[in-house]
Amino acid sequence: MNDNLSFKNIFKRETKLATYIVICMTIVVLSLSYAMFFKIDGNSKNQVVEAGDLVFTYENSSQTITSDGKESCFMPMSAEETKLYLGTCDYKLSVQNTGSLKGAYTLRLIANETNTIEANKLKVVLRKQEGESFQVVNGYENGKTVSELTDGILIEDEEMEQNSTTVYSVSLIIDESVATEEDTSKVLSYKIEGTGLVHESQDIHTDKTAAETILAKGETEELKFDRTTDNNLRYVGFDPNNYVSFNNELWRIIGVFNNIDDGTGKKETRLKIIRNEPIGKYSWDNKATGIGSSDSETGSNDWSDSALQIVLNEGAYWNRTSGDCPNGSNGATTSCDFSTNGLTEEAKSMISDAKWNLGGLSDSSSDDDSYRTEVTSAWYSYERGTTVYSGRPTEWIGSIGLMYVSDYGYATSGGSTTNREKCLNTELWNWANSDVSDCKNNDWLYDSSSQQWTLTPLSSYSSAVFIVYSSGYAYYYSAYYHSAVSPAIYLNSNVKISGGEGTEDSPFTLSL
Repeated sequence: MNDNLSFKNIFKRETKLATYIVICMTIVVLSLSYAMFFKIDGNSKNQVVEAGDLVFTYENSSQTITSDGKESCFMPMSAEETKLYLGTCDYKLSVQNTGSLKGAYTLRLIANETNTIEANKLKVVLRKQEGESFQVVNGYENGKTVSELTDGILIEDEEMEQNSTTVYSVSLIIDESVATEEDTSKVLSYKIEGTGLVHESQDIHTDKTAAETILAKGETEELKFDRTTDNNLRYVGFDPNNYVSFNNELWRIIGVFNNIDDGTGKKETRLKIIRNEPIGKYSWDNKATGIGSSDSETGSNDWSDSALQIVLNEGAYWNRTSGDCPNGSNGATTSCDFSTNGLTEEAKSMISDAKWNLGGLSDSSSDDDSYRTEVTSAWYSYERGTTVYSGRPTEWIGSIGLMYVSDYGYATSGGSTTNREKCLNTELWNWANSDVSDCKNNDWLYDSSSQQWTLTPLSSYSSAVFIVYSSGYAYYYSAYYHSAVSPAIYLNSNVKISGGEGTEDSPFTLSL
């Protein structure tokens, strides 16, 4: 007997269901310009929840939906059957902005603890009212299942004009093509969590600093705290929504970093960003013997007088002009033109000095700090430590640096075979291995087409610096070799996110 057909017949001939649905509508509203309060209207069949000027109205007074009296709505259905029941089996929710300022809201679908049915068996039908009719946002055919929603998000950062109302219709449909007879004994229980924000300014993003805006999102599928002593919040995954428009081009947010010293001892929480595409391939350093910290023709791994550092912070890139860039040993150069992609004055106004740590790791297998044996958290600690080549500084104060090896490691989300926890507990030296390929393949900082320079030096040699190799593991290069250069900076602590969704097509925009 076909399990799907048998299951469907059971539902259609029984008067009561073993599987039941409860959708709890929970609204958590943050308001910066109004005191928060809640009001329940008990004299109507609707439940009204108010927070400041944002008003959420529910269809029924109990704020829940159950299968009682609507058993037919919760049978396994095909796409055609779903269309017949949408008018009677959906649940309506309205979001109203009664004030004179703009607002924004997000709706998420979240499984309750009592839920036991698989998310891939539930089709989400979401419709939005346009005029007199409802238009499908996510439908049964070619639409998403619950398991395919990113962090359960139905609607994200939807902007609301002042004095406006938006009405949604939400349905969860059991997909008959994958439902089985065993599901008759399972419980389905979900809630929709709404978050909203009303601002003091017409620009819905400008009340918080950029760091505060990202921190307010908390941990999601694409944002994870790194659990270091600084507990930074980082973007993770293959292609998270961390795009930002900076310097009239695409950059990406590495994360929100705590305890960033501005060089005066003042510590702040700041956003760290990196250019989406390299500005070219150049030597990290190639000073000739006896020049600066270099004791050979292959350059030095002291970032404080690195030839590349000078290009980025004082030379052609900083001044948005053309010039010479390090390329090869013994001071060799190549022409580089940054007249169209060097830093603009507006971009410079959004960045300032930060203290960059210059600690490194050793190549000696007998040393405790051998890079071959260290996982991401250890790299983070050593980068902020004092292990350097003899005479090298452990810190540098300046504006433009590069990513660290640990930035690369923490950017993974892992995958179905190797999860994030296992990736973070696998030595970065071993990330090229096929049995942990999920680590690099679900890391947005990984580039299979080129080696990428980092700021992390090899402490046991005078002129070696770590790169993220094109095959995915951390290895070191002589500083005079040429590799991809992607500038990284810490934004000023007062920079704000003024718009955008963080996607490649709609990146976050910045303002002061």
